[in-house]
Amino acid sequence: MNTKEVARYLGLNEKRIYQLAKQGEIPATRIGGKWIFPRALMDQWILERAKGNLKGEVDVPSHILVVMGSNDFAWEIVNHMLRDAPYHVVASLANVGSIAGLIALEQGMAHVAGVHLFDPQTGQYNLPYLPKFLPGKEVAVFHLFNRRQGLLVKRDNPLKIEGISDLSRPEIRFVNRQKGSGTRLLLDHELRHEGIDPETIHGYHNEMDTHLSVAMEILRGRADCGMGVASIAKSLGLGFIPMREESYDLMVPKENLSLPQVKFLIKVIRSTEFAEALEGVGGYGLKGVGEKIWEGIA
Repeated sequence: MNTKEVARYLGLNEKRIYQLAKQGEIPATRIGGKWIFPRALMDQWILERAKGNLKGEVDVPSHILVVMGSNDFAWEIVNHMLRDAPYHVVASLANVGSIAGLIALEQGMAHVAGVHLFDPQTGQYNLPYLPKFLPGKEVAVFHLFNRRQGLLVKRDNPLKIEGISDLSRPEIRFVNRQKGSGTRLLLDHELRHEGIDPETIHGYHNEMDTHLSVAMEILRGRADCGMGVASIAKSLGLGFIPMREESYDLMVPKENLSLPQVKFLIKVIRSTEFAEALEGVGGYGLKGVGEKIWEGIA
């Protein structure tokens, strides 16, 4: 990643990123006079910092909420609502993907994780993955929302892309999500279902960490198509080809339910204001928003 991408990823300005790089506080190297930040090392750096925070190396005050997992614009809404009175909580967000979010919970690196993982064997979302990634851990699962997942394309869809089967067309430049993200896992499932070799897709190995980054690659003309959610397509004026409605859920270890910042988070996602904000953005299914859908030992 370059400096601008890291600044957007961490929610800092570029000047601060330069300072951190020069001071050796974040993983970076200079190539041809420009700072380069390896994405894998950046994600590991975020996880290690969160791990230190939650395990006492650095105390986490009750106004800080550490969230890791899947990327979605709704977290910006949540963060804004938490910052305001009466909560005054700041959400530290790490877009590391659904699987990394579950791993972070298992290792005590995060308070909560946002997850959307489709299980082809059961046709369910998220719950089948708990025994694999959080074995023996007491967990509560809250439904955050449903969202429409599909293909983002240029406005008016000039290449007439209709679905997954078109991605192997040689003239189509694809932009992908990172390994371990729920979107990437869904794409790979659909490719297997269609019998498409990923290596035939131009841009399959061109990876981005957020839906917004995928959308910006298309807007800038660097790609023709990518996997993403309807809310991003609507907000940026892109075309959208729906594929599946998926469940995005919040995973919370039982021991974290008593923390003030987690209690405030649950109040926010159950509020009328949150549901109205999602409705205003568009692309979300609001049935059961904030409901606890499962609790027990994974």
